[in-house]
Amino acid sequence: MTKPLDIIDDEPDRRTPLILGIIAGVLAVAVVIAFVLLLTRPSGDQPAAEDPPPGQSAPQEPAEEQPTPEETEDEAPPSELAVNGLGLTITQADGTEVTHAWADDPDAAIAALTELFGTAPTEDFQNGDAENWAYDIYIWDGFRFYDVFLGDGGRSRSEVPAPTFVSITGPTPGEVGIVDEFGVSVGDTMDEVRALDPTDEVKLSDGRVRLALGKGRGSFYSDGRRAFNAFVESDAAGTTVASITYTFRARGQ
Repeated sequence: MTKPLDIIDDEPDRRTPLILGIIAGVLAVAVVIAFVLLLTRPSGDQPAAEDPPPGQSAPQEPAEEQPTPEETEDEAPPSELAVNGLGLTITQADGTEVTHAWADDPDAAIAALTELFGTAPTEDFQNGDAENWAYDIYIWDGFRFYDVFLGDGGRSRSEVPAPTFVSITGPTPGEVGIVDEFGVSVGDTMDEVRALDPTDEVKLSDGRVRLALGKGRGSFYSDGRRAFNAFVESDAAGTTVASITYTFRARGQ
């Protein structure tokens, strides 16, 4: 027996809404998933790190360079020449010191002074007489070094009150500082020197003035001690320091 035509045609109409509903549901789920992925996706493309070649480690991030404290070099003492009643102290640019007592042989001091001033000295000679010894003179601008000349007389340096002595007369080569124990410099006024309580003042025949600094010195002939006075001589006007000489000199000479 055959079904009626109206019953056969009605079955496909009932299945169509069901299929369409399933498809709509699947599409809705897909849209939600796509929307979630869009919201959670990181901004910008992040390239995947490449594996290092075999046997080679992955590159390390450079460590942040730490600031290092500034290195401070010890300043070398300035080159200078210090003079006092017992001798010289010569300080070179590298800090090396050479000391010279007045009775010492002159060679080491002359070599050190040559290095200090950066130039060799010119040489001169001072004749002696019945009361004064002869001297070889080593001259730099502003400074003179005297070394006794004994000749062939058979005399010994031990007999000489001043085997060596020096005189400061002005600025030196390279502007090497000369430090005098009394703080006196060429160009100071003689009144400034008088304020230091000199032990003696002599008016020289040519009108210049000489002041002696340093108490209890110049005693060589009584005790053999070579401790020199600083003899400060003025210019021709008698007002300004022209030279400072450390030597042995009898009072009034």
